[in-house]
Amino acid sequence: MPFGLNAFVLVFLVLVIAVVFAGVKTVPQGYQFTVERFRRYTRTLYPGLNLIVPFIDRIGQ
Repeated sequence: MPFGLNAFVLVFLVLVIAVVFAGVKTVPQGYQFTVERFRRYTRTLYPGLNLIVPFIDRIGQ
């Protein structure tokens, strides 16, 4: 494999891992978080690991 292709694969894998980590949220015990999609409430996250859509959903205030 040429070096350019190896570098491309490495950068691609790093980006994929970053997106996956951005989509996993941990809610501490005793808390509930709200999820907002485009600044509108969509659902509530309960304690534990939760998945959100990265770059579209965000944890509300």
